[in-house]
Amino acid sequence: MSIPAEFSKEAVAAVAEQSERPWGSFLDSGEPYRSLLKHNPWLRAPRPEDPLEWGKGWYYDTTVARKHPYWKDKGLPTPTRDLGKLRQDLWRWGFALIRDGLSPQQTKALRQRVAEQAEAERRLGIAHLSPAQQHVWALVNKGDAFLGCFEMSPEAIQSGPLIERLHDDVLGPGWHHLSFIANISFPGCHPQGLHQDQGFLGTMLPQEAPVLMNTIYILQDVNEVNGGTLLIPGSQRRNGTDGEYYGLMPPCINLEAPAGTVLLMEGRVFHGGAVNRSDRLRYIITNSVVKNWIRQQENFTLTISPDVLSKLSDKSLMRCGFQSTSTRGMVEGYGYTGSGRTGDPNGAIRFVRELMDRGEYRHLRALSAEDAGTLRAEDFGLGRIQQAHETHRGERYRELLARCEDRQAPID
Repeated sequence: MSIPAEFSKEAVAAVAEQSERPWGSFLDSGEPYRSLLKHNPWLRAPRPEDPLEWGKGWYYDTTVARKHPYWKDKGLPTPTRDLGKLRQDLWRWGFALIRDGLSPQQTKALRQRVAEQAEAERRLGIAHLSPAQQHVWALVNKGDAFLGCFEMSPEAIQSGPLIERLHDDVLGPGWHHLSFIANISFPGCHPQGLHQDQGFLGTMLPQEAPVLMNTIYILQDVNEVNGGTLLIPGSQRRNGTDGEYYGLMPPCINLEAPAGTVLLMEGRVFHGGAVNRSDRLRYIITNSVVKNWIRQQENFTLTISPDVLSKLSDKSLMRCGFQSTSTRGMVEGYGYTGSGRTGDPNGAIRFVRELMDRGEYRHLRALSAEDAGTLRAEDFGLGRIQQAHETHRGERYRELLARCEDRQAPID
């Protein structure tokens, strides 16, 4: 077979060098970080091998809002239970604090479970470690305390319904879990570079609303000493000119909040892990949620263990990506008629996982007309699920099949 010369790798490469890339300047702009660092060199993160410098104006050398000469009179968010105030804090500053979001008993249970799990993973040599932190991933599998937190059950998180309402407010209903992780900062750790958690959008930074929300469960008092999260209040809004995303930025603060507080922070706020200047580990849990068209950081459809899968509510199954639609998450076409809504059997990928976990899912492979005479639909995982769960099958489906019979055009 002769392939046209224009389709060869060499020809494509040559033309690509010669012709204009209409989107190139946008995709290669380096925004938002190019303008951010150009106008704010004090935001450059130190390398792991560099000593930390104090008293020279670096972003990590800061304090909490009530002590900060720039921020102390600006009316920054303080812990509250008032939904209206929380909404306004998120809108104006990009973050809000739920007072007593966890009860003392709930806070203690989560902290004990995090500490125990993290220590066991270190002893086994399978811990996820960076120079600054230990990350405990897949928390949903690692204890009922975490599972209740993930489900946002009031028995595990007394402010769960309030958190869900605020997620709906900011992202709209139908959001998904991106990740569910414990962050444990080491004493003396270096700071993390400031970043936006929805940075996976790259230069496509929406100005109208975020696509990500962070829920951070504060398991011990945090402040400027033990590494309360660094953030720039209000940085969810661009302030650049002449095509740049950012100009001069106000200083960072360390988060200050008592144990049991829940921090909500939208995905465009610049923030990062702070220096833990205490002599103890600092524990928080972070649950990030996103618009449902975003690929999840944790692949929950593979990560969640079979025993936990059987415990998850329909609500959490949807939020973990177990409800497919015609635009996302289908398995061999199953889910094309799914709505993506909680509990819809037409796209419930849980049924696929359960068959796979039992070793009973047989994939459709190359078939011929002769194969159709010797096989049955239920010989395949797809057929079993379609027959058991798809609600649109019936007389209408049979009519559509009949319309295709004997209508195939001859193949030359």
